[in-house]
Amino acid sequence: MANIIKRVGRLSLIKSRPEDADELAPYLRLNDKRECLIMGLEPLEALREPLAIDGAFTYTIRFDENPIAMCGTVPVTGDTARVWMLGTGGINNNFRPFLRGCKEVIRILQGNYDMIENFVPVDHTETIMWLSWCGFTFDDDLFEINGHTMMRFVRCINQKNNVYYLQQRPVMH
Repeated sequence: MANIIKRVGRLSLIKSRPEDADELAPYLRLNDKRECLIMGLEPLEALREPLAIDGAFTYTIRFDENPIAMCGTVPVTGDTARVWMLGTGGINNNFRPFLRGCKEVIRILQGNYDMIENFVPVDHTETIMWLSWCGFTFDDDLFEINGHTMMRFVRCINQKNNVYYLQQRPVMH
């Protein structure tokens, strides 16, 4: 398969094509469809929209040759991006291989951004547990988006492990 960015076992991450959105949209999990609708988008719109945004990165996750999710980042500022993922039941059916590859995919999505963020409905407990496992933290403040209670999740580059972090630099005389 061409355009493979990363392979972990039977999972592969590839650059998305519009056909991937067409293939995935009818099979999104109920919570993923709900998140699309909360944001005022049909699933196909939500999957295709990032493909047309300048500076956005959009990937398809495949299990063997079958697409099970699309994910990506949309730039907000120079150092911050909105991160997203919409998936099918293929994630749940192959959760162990999916979990093995998640952290590497999140690292790729983080890219050069200092911070990646988005919102999740407070009642999507499985998603919240998965995001926490992937290294995201959650704000205490809740938000209303189109009548739904949401919480913001964030993942930042660990500055303290960065050799360029100012407090760790030796003093130059």
